[in-house]
Amino acid sequence: MVTFIDDLSRFSKVAYLHFVPQLDIPGRKGTKVLSPKPDYVDYLVFKLGNKSCELEYSNSIIRFVNYESDTETEKQANTVKLVTSTKLRGDGWMEVELGYFNSKEGSDGPVEARLLEMKRHGDKSGLIVEGIEFRPKIIKCRSS
Repeated sequence: MVTFIDDLSRFSKVAYLHFVPQLDIPGRKGTKVLSPKPDYVDYLVFKLGNKSCELEYSNSIIRFVNYESDTETEKQANTVKLVTSTKLRGDGWMEVELGYFNSKEGSDGPVEARLLEMKRHGDKSGLIVEGIEFRPKIIKCRSS
């Protein structure tokens, strides 16, 4: 079951998932609206409710909608650890990296980032989702 909560975010509503048999959270962005910087990273922005369960592992896929099928990208899915691989943000939300892509590869169509559960292990509960963010990848320079 999904309910929507007011006043927790910069957005008017966020999704609260409780007793959901399977996760499937997509985010889509047109590559034409992205800046010319080619490398992007996608993040799931979320909080955990008081009674969160069965949220330890999920899978993430990044695909260019016009070029890659769901089946192709599911074979290349990354494992995401929602509980242990998160980073606390300054706004009180948490984020976890879903993956990265090069925007020039899909320059004429949308890119989709998706968090999903490919195998059902039990009902998921307590996930509050603000959304999926697409941000330019920051390259860290080494000082010599």
